Amino acid sequence: MKNQADTADKIGALRRSMAEHGLDAYVVPNTDPHHSEYVAEHWRCRRWLTGFTGSAGTAAVLAEKAGLWTDGRYFIQAEKELAGSGIDLFRMQQPGVPELIDWLCEEIPAGGALGIDGRQLTAETAGKWLEKLGKKKIRLVTDLDLVSMLWADRPPVPDAPVAVHAAEVAGRTVAQNLAEIRAAMEKAGADAYLISSLYDIAWLCNIRGGDIPFCPVAMAYVLLKPETAELFIDLAKTPVAVGDELARSGVALRPYEGIADALRGLAAGTRIFLDERRVNIFLKQQIPGHCAVVNGKELTELPKARKNATQLRHWREVQKLDGAAMVRFWMWLEAQVPLRGVTECEASSRLAALRRAHPACLDLSFATIAGYGPNAAMMHYFPVPETCATLEPRGLFLIDSGGQYLGGTTDITRTMALGALTDEQRTDYTLVLKGVANLSTAVFLESTSGLQLDILARQPLWRHGIDYKCGTGHGVGYYLNVHEGPQNLSQHQKSGTALEPGMILTIEPGVYKQDRHGIRIENMGCVEEAMKTESGTFLRFETLTLCPIDTSPLVLELLEDREIEWLNGYHAAVREKLSPLLDPEERRWLEAKTAAIAKP
Repeated sequence: MKNQADTADKIGALRRSMAEHGLDAYVVPNTDPHHSEYVAEHWRCRRWLTGFTGSAGTAAVLAEKAGLWTDGRYFIQAEKELAGSGIDLFRMQQPGVPELIDWLCEEIPAGGALGIDGRQLTAETAGKWLEKLGKKKIRLVTDLDLVSMLWADRPPVPDAPVAVHAAEVAGRTVAQNLAEIRAAMEKAGADAYLISSLYDIAWLCNIRGGDIPFCPVAMAYVLLKPETAELFIDLAKTPVAVGDELARSGVALRPYEGIADALRGLAAGTRIFLDERRVNIFLKQQIPGHCAVVNGKELTELPKARKNATQLRHWREVQKLDGAAMVRFWMWLEAQVPLRGVTECEASSRLAALRRAHPACLDLSFATIAGYGPNAAMMHYFPVPETCATLEPRGLFLIDSGGQYLGGTTDITRTMALGALTDEQRTDYTLVLKGVANLSTAVFLESTSGLQLDILARQPLWRHGIDYKCGTGHGVGYYLNVHEGPQNLSQHQKSGTALEPGMILTIEPGVYKQDRHGIRIENMGCVEEAMKTESGTFLRFETLTLCPIDTSPLVLELLEDREIEWLNGYHAAVREKLSPLLDPEERRWLEAKTAAIAKP
Protein backbone atom coordinates (compact mmCIF):
# COMPACT_ATOMS: atom_id res chain seq x y z
CA MET A 1 0.00 0.00 0.00
CA LYS A 2 3.05 2.25 0.22
CA ASN A 3 2.91 3.22 -3.46
CA GLN A 4 -0.77 4.14 -3.17
CA ALA A 5 -0.02 6.25 -0.09
CA ASP A 6 2.85 7.96 -1.89
CA THR A 7 0.59 8.74 -4.83
CA ALA A 8 -2.09 10.17 -2.54
CA ASP A 9 0.50 12.36 -0.79
CA LYS A 10 1.84 13.68 -4.10
CA ILE A 11 -1.62 14.44 -5.47
CA GLY A 12 -2.52 16.14 -2.20
CA ALA A 13 0.59 18.33 -2.42
CA LEU A 14 -0.20 19.16 -6.05
CA ARG A 15 -3.74 20.17 -5.12
CA ARG A 16 -2.46 22.52 -2.43
CA SER A 17 -0.06 24.08 -4.95
CA MET A 18 -2.89 24.43 -7.47
CA ALA A 19 -4.97 26.28 -4.91
CA GLU A 20 -2.08 28.63 -4.12
CA HIS A 21 -1.78 29.55 -7.81
CA GLY A 22 -5.51 29.85 -8.47
CA LEU A 23 -5.78 26.76 -10.68
CA ASP A 24 -8.85 24.56 -10.94
CA ALA A 25 -7.00 21.77 -12.73
CA TYR A 26 -3.45 20.81 -13.61
CA VAL A 27 -2.30 18.45 -16.35
CA VAL A 28 0.83 16.32 -15.95
CA PRO A 29 2.17 14.67 -19.13
CA ASN A 30 5.09 12.26 -19.34
CA THR A 31 7.06 14.02 -22.04
CA ASP A 32 10.04 16.33 -22.50
CA PRO A 33 10.22 19.74 -24.23
CA HIS A 34 10.86 17.95 -27.55
CA HIS A 35 7.88 15.60 -27.19
CA SER A 36 9.99 12.49 -27.53
CA GLU A 37 8.21 9.15 -27.23
CA TYR A 38 10.60 7.93 -24.54
CA VAL A 39 12.05 10.44 -22.11
CA ALA A 40 14.85 10.79 -19.59
CA GLU A 41 14.10 10.27 -15.89
CA HIS A 42 14.01 14.04 -15.36
CA TRP A 43 10.87 14.34 -17.50
CA ARG A 44 8.87 11.35 -16.26
CA CYS A 45 6.54 13.62 -14.32
CA ARG A 46 3.33 11.65 -14.77
CA ARG A 47 5.02 8.44 -13.65
CA TRP A 48 6.36 10.21 -10.55
CA LEU A 49 2.91 11.56 -9.71
CA THR A 50 0.68 8.55 -10.43
CA GLY A 51 2.88 5.44 -10.26
CA PHE A 52 1.76 4.38 -13.75
CA THR A 53 4.92 3.29 -15.58
CA GLY A 54 3.70 3.06 -19.19
CA SER A 55 5.39 5.29 -21.75
CA ALA A 56 2.12 6.80 -23.02
CA GLY A 57 -0.42 8.57 -20.86
CA THR A 58 -1.40 11.91 -19.34
CA ALA A 59 -2.77 12.70 -15.87
CA ALA A 60 -5.17 15.48 -14.90
CA VAL A 61 -5.84 16.55 -11.32
CA LEU A 62 -8.74 18.63 -10.02
CA ALA A 63 -9.68 19.54 -6.46
CA GLU A 64 -11.83 16.43 -5.98
CA LYS A 65 -11.04 14.21 -8.98
CA ALA A 66 -8.08 12.82 -10.88
CA GLY A 67 -7.87 10.89 -14.13
CA LEU A 68 -5.33 9.24 -16.39
CA TRP A 69 -5.70 8.82 -20.16
CA THR A 70 -3.78 6.08 -21.96
CA ASP A 71 -4.13 3.99 -25.11
CA GLY A 72 -4.93 0.34 -25.79
CA ARG A 73 -1.38 -0.86 -25.28
CA TYR A 74 -1.64 -0.06 -21.58
CA PHE A 75 -5.26 -0.67 -20.54
CA ILE A 76 -4.46 -3.80 -18.50
CA GLN A 77 -1.22 -2.45 -17.06
CA ALA A 78 -2.74 0.90 -16.11
CA GLU A 79 -5.70 -0.75 -14.40
CA LYS A 80 -3.34 -2.78 -12.23
CA GLU A 81 -0.93 0.06 -11.43
CA LEU A 82 -3.64 2.61 -10.63
CA ALA A 83 -5.69 0.28 -8.44
CA GLY A 84 -6.46 1.97 -5.11
CA SER A 85 -4.83 5.27 -6.10
CA GLY A 86 -8.04 7.26 -6.45
CA ILE A 87 -7.12 8.03 -10.07
CA ASP A 88 -9.77 7.09 -12.63
CA LEU A 89 -8.57 5.31 -15.77
CA PHE A 90 -9.84 6.69 -19.08
CA ARG A 91 -9.33 4.20 -21.92
CA MET A 92 -8.64 6.36 -24.94
CA GLN A 93 -10.56 5.89 -28.19
CA GLN A 94 -13.10 3.57 -26.56
CA PRO A 95 -16.87 4.18 -26.88
CA GLY A 96 -18.19 6.63 -24.33
CA VAL A 97 -14.74 7.70 -23.09
CA PRO A 98 -14.28 11.49 -23.30
CA GLU A 99 -11.08 13.05 -24.53
CA LEU A 100 -8.95 14.70 -21.88
CA ILE A 101 -9.75 18.26 -22.91
CA ASP A 102 -13.48 17.56 -23.19
CA TRP A 103 -13.52 16.11 -19.69
CA LEU A 104 -11.61 19.13 -18.37
CA CYS A 105 -14.01 21.55 -20.06
CA GLU A 106 -16.89 19.73 -18.41
CA GLU A 107 -15.30 19.66 -14.95
CA ILE A 108 -13.68 23.13 -14.78
CA PRO A 109 -16.15 25.92 -13.95
CA ALA A 110 -16.69 28.78 -16.38
CA GLY A 111 -14.04 31.42 -15.91
CA GLY A 112 -11.69 28.90 -14.25
CA ALA A 113 -8.03 28.16 -14.93
CA LEU A 114 -6.20 25.11 -16.30
CA GLY A 115 -2.45 24.81 -15.74
CA ILE A 116 0.34 22.88 -17.48
CA ASP A 117 4.07 23.30 -18.02
CA GLY A 118 4.09 24.86 -21.50
CA ARG A 119 7.30 23.05 -22.40
CA GLN A 120 5.35 19.78 -22.17
CA LEU A 121 2.45 20.86 -24.38
CA THR A 122 2.73 20.92 -28.16
CA ALA A 123 1.65 24.02 -30.02
CA GLU A 124 -0.85 21.89 -31.95
CA THR A 125 -2.52 20.56 -28.82
CA ALA A 126 -2.46 24.00 -27.20
CA GLY A 127 -4.36 25.42 -30.18
CA LYS A 128 -7.06 22.75 -29.91
CA TRP A 129 -7.36 23.22 -26.18
CA LEU A 130 -7.61 27.00 -26.41
CA GLU A 131 -10.47 26.73 -28.88
CA LYS A 132 -12.50 24.53 -26.54
CA LEU A 133 -11.51 26.29 -23.33
CA GLY A 134 -12.43 29.64 -24.83
CA LYS A 135 -16.07 28.63 -25.07
CA LYS A 136 -16.22 28.55 -21.27
CA LYS A 137 -13.76 31.40 -20.80
CA ILE A 138 -11.31 29.04 -19.09
CA ARG A 139 -7.75 30.38 -18.97
CA LEU A 140 -4.83 28.16 -20.07
CA VAL A 141 -1.81 28.88 -17.83
CA THR A 142 1.41 27.56 -19.38
CA ASP A 143 4.13 29.22 -17.28
CA LEU A 144 3.79 27.14 -14.09
CA ASP A 145 5.96 24.06 -13.55
CA LEU A 146 4.32 22.81 -10.37
CA VAL A 147 5.95 19.39 -10.51
CA SER A 148 9.45 20.85 -10.14
CA MET A 149 8.26 22.69 -7.02
CA LEU A 150 7.16 19.39 -5.46
CA TRP A 151 9.59 16.76 -6.80
CA ALA A 152 12.39 17.25 -4.26
CA ASP A 153 14.73 14.54 -5.57
CA ARG A 154 14.00 15.08 -9.27
CA PRO A 155 16.79 13.55 -11.40
CA PRO A 156 19.03 16.06 -13.20
CA VAL A 157 18.69 17.01 -16.85
CA PRO A 158 20.72 14.45 -18.88
CA ASP A 159 24.21 15.43 -19.99
CA ALA A 160 25.58 12.49 -22.00
CA PRO A 161 28.37 13.37 -24.47
CA VAL A 162 27.61 13.91 -28.15
CA ALA A 163 29.34 11.97 -30.94
CA VAL A 164 29.53 12.24 -34.72
CA HIS A 165 27.65 9.60 -36.72
CA ALA A 166 30.16 9.22 -39.53
CA ALA A 167 29.01 9.68 -43.12
CA GLU A 168 30.43 6.30 -44.12
CA VAL A 169 27.89 4.71 -41.75
CA ALA A 170 25.08 7.22 -42.26
CA GLY A 171 25.42 7.06 -46.04
CA ARG A 172 25.01 10.84 -46.32
CA THR A 173 26.96 13.92 -45.31
CA VAL A 174 25.60 16.76 -43.22
CA ALA A 175 26.02 19.02 -46.24
CA GLN A 176 23.78 16.73 -48.31
CA ASN A 177 21.15 16.71 -45.57
CA LEU A 178 21.21 20.51 -45.22
CA ALA A 179 20.94 21.01 -48.97
CA GLU A 180 17.90 18.74 -49.24
CA ILE A 181 16.08 20.38 -46.34
CA ARG A 182 16.88 23.91 -47.53
CA ALA A 183 15.37 22.99 -50.88
CA ALA A 184 12.25 21.83 -49.05
CA MET A 185 12.21 25.11 -47.08
CA GLU A 186 12.32 27.10 -50.29
CA LYS A 187 9.47 25.05 -51.72
CA ALA A 188 7.46 25.75 -48.55
CA GLY A 189 8.18 29.46 -48.82
CA ALA A 190 10.06 29.56 -45.50
CA ASP A 191 12.97 31.82 -44.49
CA ALA A 192 13.75 29.80 -41.36
CA TYR A 193 13.00 26.35 -39.98
CA LEU A 194 12.76 25.48 -36.29
CA ILE A 195 13.39 21.79 -35.54
CA SER A 196 12.58 20.43 -32.10
CA SER A 197 12.38 16.67 -32.78
CA LEU A 198 15.55 15.08 -31.40
CA TYR A 199 15.45 12.25 -33.94
CA ASP A 200 15.29 14.66 -36.86
CA ILE A 201 18.10 16.79 -35.44
CA ALA A 202 20.29 13.70 -35.03
CA TRP A 203 19.63 12.74 -38.65
CA LEU A 204 20.16 16.24 -40.03
CA CYS A 205 23.45 16.88 -38.21
CA ASN A 206 24.79 13.29 -38.24
CA ILE A 207 25.16 13.25 -34.47
CA ARG A 208 24.19 10.80 -31.76
CA GLY A 209 23.99 11.15 -27.99
CA GLY A 210 22.75 9.42 -24.87
CA ASP A 211 20.19 11.70 -23.26
CA ILE A 212 17.27 9.28 -23.55
CA PRO A 213 17.45 5.65 -22.45
CA PHE A 214 17.72 3.25 -25.39
CA CYS A 215 17.66 6.12 -27.92
CA PRO A 216 20.98 7.71 -28.98
CA VAL A 217 19.90 11.34 -29.21
CA ALA A 218 20.99 14.61 -27.61
CA MET A 219 18.68 17.33 -26.26
CA ALA A 220 18.96 20.11 -28.83
CA TYR A 221 17.17 22.48 -31.21
CA VAL A 222 18.07 23.54 -34.73
CA LEU A 223 17.31 26.87 -36.37
CA LEU A 224 18.00 26.54 -40.08
CA LYS A 225 18.14 29.40 -42.57
CA PRO A 226 19.24 29.55 -46.22
CA GLU A 227 22.75 30.63 -45.26
CA THR A 228 23.15 29.46 -41.66
CA ALA A 229 22.49 26.42 -39.47
CA GLU A 230 22.55 26.75 -35.69
CA LEU A 231 22.52 23.80 -33.29
CA PHE A 232 21.37 24.79 -29.79
CA ILE A 233 22.86 22.22 -27.43
CA ASP A 234 24.59 21.92 -24.06
CA LEU A 235 28.11 22.98 -25.04
CA ALA A 236 29.62 21.22 -22.02
CA LYS A 237 28.66 17.82 -23.44
CA THR A 238 29.80 18.59 -26.98
CA PRO A 239 33.48 17.67 -27.47
CA VAL A 240 35.66 20.11 -29.37
CA ALA A 241 36.21 17.57 -32.14
CA VAL A 242 32.45 17.26 -32.65
CA GLY A 243 32.05 21.03 -32.76
CA ASP A 244 34.87 21.30 -35.29
CA GLU A 245 33.33 18.61 -37.49
CA LEU A 246 29.96 20.34 -37.41
CA ALA A 247 31.57 23.71 -38.17
CA ARG A 248 33.21 22.23 -41.26
CA SER A 249 29.76 21.09 -42.36
CA GLY A 250 28.29 24.56 -41.86
CA VAL A 251 26.63 24.02 -38.47
CA ALA A 252 27.37 26.50 -35.68
CA LEU A 253 26.99 25.56 -32.00
CA ARG A 254 24.91 27.68 -29.64
CA PRO A 255 23.92 27.20 -25.95
CA TYR A 256 20.78 25.08 -25.50
CA GLU A 257 18.95 27.82 -23.61
CA GLY A 258 19.70 30.31 -26.38
CA ILE A 259 16.93 29.07 -28.65
CA ALA A 260 14.32 31.34 -27.02
CA ASP A 261 16.44 34.47 -27.58
CA ALA A 262 17.18 33.39 -31.16
CA LEU A 263 13.46 33.14 -31.88
CA ARG A 264 12.70 36.46 -30.23
CA GLY A 265 15.41 38.03 -32.40
CA LEU A 266 13.97 36.93 -35.76
CA ALA A 267 13.78 39.78 -38.25
CA ALA A 268 10.47 41.35 -39.16
CA GLY A 269 8.74 39.55 -42.01
CA THR A 270 10.50 36.22 -41.40
CA ARG A 271 8.43 33.22 -42.45
CA ILE A 272 9.41 30.48 -40.01
CA PHE A 273 8.46 26.87 -40.68
CA LEU A 274 7.77 24.51 -37.79
CA ASP A 275 5.83 21.38 -37.00
CA GLU A 276 3.30 22.22 -34.29
CA ARG A 277 3.05 18.52 -33.43
CA ARG A 278 6.68 18.68 -32.21
CA VAL A 279 7.32 22.28 -31.11
CA ASN A 280 6.09 23.17 -27.63
CA ILE A 281 3.80 26.12 -27.00
CA PHE A 282 6.44 27.92 -24.92
CA LEU A 283 8.78 28.12 -27.91
CA LYS A 284 6.06 29.12 -30.33
CA GLN A 285 5.14 31.96 -27.99
CA GLN A 286 8.69 33.33 -28.30
CA ILE A 287 8.25 34.01 -32.03
CA PRO A 288 7.51 37.74 -32.51
CA GLY A 289 4.22 38.86 -33.93
CA HIS A 290 6.04 40.48 -36.87
CA CYS A 291 6.95 36.98 -38.12
CA ALA A 292 4.70 34.54 -39.96
CA VAL A 293 4.51 30.94 -38.73
CA VAL A 294 4.24 28.27 -41.43
CA ASN A 295 2.97 25.05 -39.84
CA GLY A 296 3.53 21.74 -41.58
CA LYS A 297 4.86 18.22 -41.21
CA GLU A 298 8.55 18.02 -40.33
CA LEU A 299 10.53 18.59 -43.54
CA THR A 300 13.13 16.08 -42.36
CA GLU A 301 10.61 13.29 -41.71
CA LEU A 302 10.39 11.64 -45.13
CA PRO A 303 14.08 12.02 -46.08
CA LYS A 304 14.99 10.38 -42.77
CA ALA A 305 12.49 7.56 -43.34
CA ARG A 306 13.87 6.70 -46.79
CA LYS A 307 16.88 4.57 -45.90
CA ASN A 308 19.76 4.70 -48.36
CA ALA A 309 21.75 1.79 -49.81
CA THR A 310 24.62 2.22 -47.33
CA GLN A 311 22.27 2.10 -44.36
CA LEU A 312 20.47 -0.98 -45.67
CA ARG A 313 23.75 -2.77 -46.29
CA HIS A 314 24.84 -2.18 -42.70
CA TRP A 315 21.38 -3.06 -41.42
CA ARG A 316 21.37 -6.48 -43.07
CA GLU A 317 24.65 -7.32 -41.33
CA VAL A 318 23.26 -6.09 -38.01
CA GLN A 319 20.27 -8.42 -38.38
CA LYS A 320 22.64 -11.38 -38.58
CA LEU A 321 24.32 -10.39 -35.31
CA ASP A 322 20.95 -9.86 -33.67
CA GLY A 323 19.60 -13.15 -34.96
CA ALA A 324 22.62 -15.06 -33.66
CA ALA A 325 22.06 -13.58 -30.20
CA MET A 326 18.40 -14.65 -30.35
CA VAL A 327 19.39 -18.21 -31.30
CA ARG A 328 21.77 -18.46 -28.33
CA PHE A 329 19.11 -17.08 -26.01
CA TRP A 330 16.43 -19.46 -27.21
CA MET A 331 18.75 -22.46 -26.85
CA TRP A 332 19.60 -21.39 -23.30
CA LEU A 333 15.94 -20.89 -22.43
CA GLU A 334 14.89 -24.31 -23.70
CA ALA A 335 17.67 -25.97 -21.71
CA GLN A 336 17.09 -24.09 -18.45
CA VAL A 337 13.32 -23.86 -18.03
CA PRO A 338 12.75 -27.61 -17.50
CA LEU A 339 15.60 -27.72 -14.96
CA ARG A 340 14.99 -24.75 -12.70
CA GLY A 341 12.98 -21.60 -12.02
CA VAL A 342 13.98 -19.12 -14.71
CA THR A 343 12.18 -15.82 -14.11
CA GLU A 344 11.03 -13.25 -16.65
CA CYS A 345 13.69 -10.88 -15.30
CA GLU A 346 16.46 -13.44 -15.65
CA ALA A 347 15.40 -14.24 -19.22
CA SER A 348 15.36 -10.54 -20.10
CA SER A 349 18.81 -10.01 -18.59
CA ARG A 350 20.23 -13.07 -20.33
CA LEU A 351 19.12 -11.88 -23.76
CA ALA A 352 20.50 -8.39 -23.10
CA ALA A 353 23.86 -9.89 -22.11
CA LEU A 354 23.99 -12.05 -25.23
CA ARG A 355 23.30 -9.04 -27.44
CA ARG A 356 25.87 -6.89 -25.69
CA ALA A 357 28.46 -9.65 -25.91
CA HIS A 358 29.11 -8.47 -29.46
CA PRO A 359 30.97 -5.12 -29.49
CA ALA A 360 28.78 -3.86 -32.35
CA CYS A 361 25.78 -3.72 -29.99
CA LEU A 362 25.97 -0.38 -28.19
CA ASP A 363 22.70 -0.59 -26.24
CA LEU A 364 19.23 -2.06 -26.24
CA SER A 365 16.64 -0.27 -28.37
CA PHE A 366 13.96 -0.36 -25.65
CA ALA A 367 13.29 -2.03 -22.32
CA THR A 368 12.70 -5.70 -23.06
CA ILE A 369 9.12 -6.92 -22.82
CA ALA A 370 9.27 -10.43 -21.35
CA GLY A 371 5.87 -11.84 -20.41
CA TYR A 372 4.96 -15.37 -19.38
CA GLY A 373 1.37 -16.56 -19.45
CA PRO A 374 -1.14 -13.86 -18.42
CA ASN A 375 1.61 -11.22 -18.17
CA ALA A 376 2.08 -11.40 -21.94
CA ALA A 377 -1.48 -10.13 -22.39
CA MET A 378 -0.20 -6.71 -21.30
CA MET A 379 1.27 -5.45 -24.57
CA HIS A 380 4.01 -3.36 -22.99
CA TYR A 381 4.60 -5.34 -19.81
CA PHE A 382 8.06 -4.94 -18.27
CA PRO A 383 9.04 -7.44 -15.56
CA VAL A 384 10.47 -6.19 -12.28
CA PRO A 385 12.25 -8.38 -9.70
CA GLU A 386 9.57 -7.93 -7.03
CA THR A 387 6.73 -9.31 -9.13
CA CYS A 388 8.13 -11.12 -12.17
CA ALA A 389 6.76 -14.55 -12.98
CA THR A 390 8.70 -17.82 -13.05
CA LEU A 391 8.68 -19.70 -16.34
CA GLU A 392 7.42 -23.28 -16.24
CA PRO A 393 7.66 -26.04 -18.88
CA ARG A 394 4.17 -25.29 -20.17
CA GLY A 395 2.37 -22.42 -21.89
CA LEU A 396 3.73 -19.53 -23.91
CA PHE A 397 6.50 -17.02 -23.27
CA LEU A 398 6.57 -13.74 -25.23
CA ILE A 399 9.76 -11.73 -25.55
CA ASP A 400 9.91 -8.42 -27.47
CA SER A 401 13.37 -6.92 -27.62
CA GLY A 402 15.91 -5.12 -29.76
CA GLY A 403 19.39 -3.69 -29.96
CA GLN A 404 21.03 -0.42 -30.92
CA TYR A 405 23.92 -1.01 -33.29
CA LEU A 406 26.02 1.59 -35.07
CA GLY A 407 24.71 0.08 -38.30
CA GLY A 408 21.03 -0.07 -37.40
CA THR A 409 18.29 -0.60 -34.83
CA THR A 410 16.50 -3.92 -34.31
CA ASP A 411 13.08 -4.87 -32.96
CA ILE A 412 11.90 -8.47 -32.81
CA THR A 413 9.23 -10.42 -30.98
CA ARG A 414 9.03 -14.17 -30.64
CA THR A 415 6.45 -16.18 -28.72
CA MET A 416 7.87 -19.51 -27.63
CA ALA A 417 6.13 -22.68 -26.51
CA LEU A 418 7.68 -23.88 -23.24
CA GLY A 419 5.65 -27.09 -23.11
CA ALA A 420 2.04 -28.23 -23.34
CA LEU A 421 -0.42 -25.72 -24.82
CA THR A 422 -4.18 -25.42 -24.84
CA ASP A 423 -6.11 -25.68 -28.09
CA GLU A 424 -6.99 -21.99 -27.74
CA GLN A 425 -3.33 -21.01 -27.45
CA ARG A 426 -2.39 -23.09 -30.50
CA THR A 427 -5.21 -21.63 -32.60
CA ASP A 428 -4.44 -18.05 -31.57
CA TYR A 429 -0.75 -18.54 -32.30
CA THR A 430 -1.53 -19.91 -35.75
CA LEU A 431 -3.82 -16.99 -36.56
CA VAL A 432 -1.07 -14.53 -35.62
CA LEU A 433 1.39 -16.35 -37.88
CA LYS A 434 -1.15 -16.19 -40.72
CA GLY A 435 -1.35 -12.41 -40.25
CA VAL A 436 2.43 -12.07 -40.41
CA ALA A 437 2.57 -14.19 -43.57
CA ASN A 438 -0.27 -12.27 -45.25
CA LEU A 439 1.39 -8.91 -44.83
CA SER A 440 4.95 -10.13 -45.43
CA THR A 441 3.96 -11.50 -48.84
CA ALA A 442 1.75 -8.57 -49.89
CA VAL A 443 2.33 -6.84 -53.19
CA PHE A 444 0.85 -3.36 -53.30
CA LEU A 445 0.62 -0.43 -55.65
CA GLU A 446 2.88 2.55 -55.15
CA SER A 447 1.14 5.26 -53.05
CA THR A 448 -0.49 2.64 -50.82
CA SER A 449 -0.50 3.59 -47.13
CA GLY A 450 -0.14 1.57 -43.95
CA LEU A 451 -3.79 2.32 -43.20
CA GLN A 452 -4.76 0.39 -46.31
CA LEU A 453 -2.42 -2.55 -45.66
CA ASP A 454 -3.16 -3.04 -41.96
CA ILE A 455 -6.24 -5.17 -42.62
CA LEU A 456 -4.12 -7.90 -44.24
CA ALA A 457 -2.59 -8.76 -40.88
CA ARG A 458 -5.91 -8.57 -39.00
CA GLN A 459 -8.09 -10.52 -41.42
CA PRO A 460 -7.22 -14.04 -40.14
CA LEU A 461 -7.97 -12.87 -36.59
CA TRP A 462 -11.13 -10.98 -37.52
CA ARG A 463 -12.54 -14.12 -39.08
CA HIS A 464 -12.42 -15.60 -35.57
CA GLY A 465 -13.78 -12.50 -33.85
CA ILE A 466 -10.39 -11.41 -32.47
CA ASP A 467 -8.71 -7.99 -32.67
CA TYR A 468 -5.78 -6.23 -31.03
CA LYS A 469 -6.00 -2.65 -29.73
CA CYS A 470 -2.83 -1.29 -31.26
CA GLY A 471 -1.20 -0.81 -34.63
CA THR A 472 0.21 -3.64 -36.69
CA GLY A 473 3.59 -2.03 -37.23
CA HIS A 474 5.74 1.07 -36.91
CA GLY A 475 8.71 2.60 -38.62
CA VAL A 476 12.18 1.98 -37.22
CA GLY A 477 15.01 4.50 -37.14
CA TYR A 478 18.60 3.91 -38.23
CA TYR A 479 20.58 3.77 -34.97
CA LEU A 480 17.84 6.05 -33.67
CA ASN A 481 14.34 5.69 -32.21
CA VAL A 482 12.81 2.25 -32.44
CA HIS A 483 9.43 3.87 -33.20
CA GLU A 484 9.89 6.12 -36.22
CA GLY A 485 7.32 7.98 -38.27
CA PRO A 486 5.62 8.90 -40.45
CA GLN A 487 5.41 5.40 -41.91
CA ASN A 488 3.35 2.85 -39.98
CA LEU A 489 0.77 0.09 -40.28
CA SER A 490 -2.41 0.89 -38.37
CA GLN A 491 -6.18 1.29 -38.46
CA HIS A 492 -5.71 4.87 -37.24
CA GLN A 493 -6.93 7.46 -39.72
CA LYS A 494 -3.63 9.36 -39.35
CA SER A 495 -1.75 6.39 -40.85
CA GLY A 496 -2.10 7.74 -44.36
CA THR A 497 1.57 8.16 -45.30
CA ALA A 498 2.31 6.36 -48.54
CA LEU A 499 4.93 3.66 -48.15
CA GLU A 500 8.08 4.18 -50.23
CA PRO A 501 11.14 2.08 -51.07
CA GLY A 502 13.69 2.24 -48.29
CA MET A 503 11.17 2.65 -45.49
CA ILE A 504 11.58 0.19 -42.63
CA LEU A 505 8.53 -1.09 -40.76
CA THR A 506 7.73 -3.81 -38.26
CA ILE A 507 5.03 -6.38 -38.94
CA GLU A 508 3.63 -7.52 -35.58
CA PRO A 509 0.02 -8.65 -35.24
CA GLY A 510 -0.96 -10.26 -31.95
CA VAL A 511 -3.58 -11.71 -29.64
CA TYR A 512 -3.95 -10.40 -26.08
CA LYS A 513 -6.46 -12.10 -23.79
CA GLN A 514 -6.52 -10.70 -20.28
CA ASP A 515 -5.57 -13.18 -17.52
CA ARG A 516 -4.94 -15.91 -20.14
CA HIS A 517 -2.16 -15.28 -22.65
CA GLY A 518 -0.50 -12.89 -25.07
CA ILE A 519 0.96 -13.79 -28.46
CA ARG A 520 2.97 -11.66 -30.86
CA ILE A 521 5.30 -12.45 -33.77
CA GLU A 522 7.31 -9.53 -35.11
CA ASN A 523 9.67 -9.10 -38.03
CA MET A 524 11.17 -5.97 -39.55
CA GLY A 525 10.66 -5.39 -43.26
CA CYS A 526 12.01 -2.96 -45.83
CA VAL A 527 9.76 -1.62 -48.57
CA GLU A 528 11.23 -2.41 -51.97
CA GLU A 529 10.14 -2.38 -55.59
CA ALA A 530 8.47 -5.61 -56.73
CA MET A 531 7.75 -4.82 -60.39
CA LYS A 532 6.70 -2.24 -62.92
CA THR A 533 3.84 -2.92 -65.29
CA GLU A 534 1.52 -0.90 -67.49
CA SER A 535 -0.61 -0.45 -64.35
CA GLY A 536 2.19 1.22 -62.41
CA THR A 537 4.93 0.46 -59.90
CA PHE A 538 4.27 -2.25 -57.32
CA LEU A 539 6.01 -2.64 -53.98
CA ARG A 540 6.57 -5.39 -51.40
CA PHE A 541 8.45 -6.08 -48.17
CA GLU A 542 11.93 -7.52 -47.90
CA THR A 543 12.01 -9.31 -44.54
CA LEU A 544 15.11 -8.20 -42.64
CA THR A 545 14.74 -10.01 -39.31
CA LEU A 546 16.61 -13.31 -39.06
CA CYS A 547 15.37 -15.65 -36.34
CA PRO A 548 13.30 -18.84 -36.31
CA ILE A 549 9.58 -18.65 -35.71
CA ASP A 550 8.40 -21.40 -33.38
CA THR A 551 6.51 -23.98 -35.45
CA SER A 552 5.62 -26.31 -32.56
CA PRO A 553 2.42 -24.42 -31.59
CA LEU A 554 1.03 -24.31 -35.13
CA VAL A 555 -2.25 -25.92 -36.10
CA LEU A 556 -1.09 -26.92 -39.57
CA GLU A 557 -4.61 -27.56 -40.84
CA LEU A 558 -5.37 -23.83 -40.43
CA LEU A 559 -2.51 -22.78 -42.69
CA GLU A 560 -2.85 -22.24 -46.42
CA ASP A 561 -0.23 -23.64 -48.79
CA ARG A 562 1.07 -20.14 -49.58
CA GLU A 563 1.57 -19.43 -45.87
CA ILE A 564 3.51 -22.65 -45.38
CA GLU A 565 5.58 -21.82 -48.47
CA TRP A 566 6.40 -18.38 -47.06
CA LEU A 567 7.39 -19.78 -43.65
CA ASN A 568 9.57 -22.51 -45.13
CA GLY A 569 11.25 -20.00 -47.45
CA TYR A 570 11.84 -17.62 -44.56
CA HIS A 571 13.36 -20.36 -42.44
CA ALA A 572 15.67 -21.43 -45.28
CA ALA A 573 16.96 -17.85 -45.49
CA VAL A 574 17.42 -17.68 -41.69
CA ARG A 575 19.37 -20.94 -41.74
CA GLU A 576 21.60 -19.83 -44.60
CA LYS A 577 22.44 -16.40 -43.19
CA LEU A 578 22.85 -17.27 -39.51
CA SER A 579 24.72 -20.57 -39.77
CA PRO A 580 28.14 -18.98 -40.48
CA LEU A 581 27.91 -17.09 -37.16
CA LEU A 582 27.11 -20.16 -35.06
CA ASP A 583 29.11 -23.04 -33.60
CA PRO A 584 28.27 -26.67 -34.56
CA GLU A 585 25.85 -27.22 -31.66
CA GLU A 586 24.03 -23.96 -32.42
CA ARG A 587 23.81 -24.86 -36.10
CA ARG A 588 22.25 -28.22 -35.28
CA TRP A 589 19.67 -26.49 -33.09
CA LEU A 590 18.95 -23.96 -35.84
CA GLU A 591 18.51 -26.69 -38.45
CA ALA A 592 15.93 -28.39 -36.26
CA LYS A 593 14.09 -25.14 -35.52
CA THR A 594 13.94 -24.15 -39.18
CA ALA A 595 13.01 -27.57 -40.58
CA ALA A 596 10.37 -27.37 -43.28
CA ILE A 597 6.78 -28.00 -42.24
CA ALA A 598 3.97 -29.60 -44.23
CA LYS A 599 0.32 -30.38 -43.69
CA PRO A 600 -0.29 -33.92 -42.38
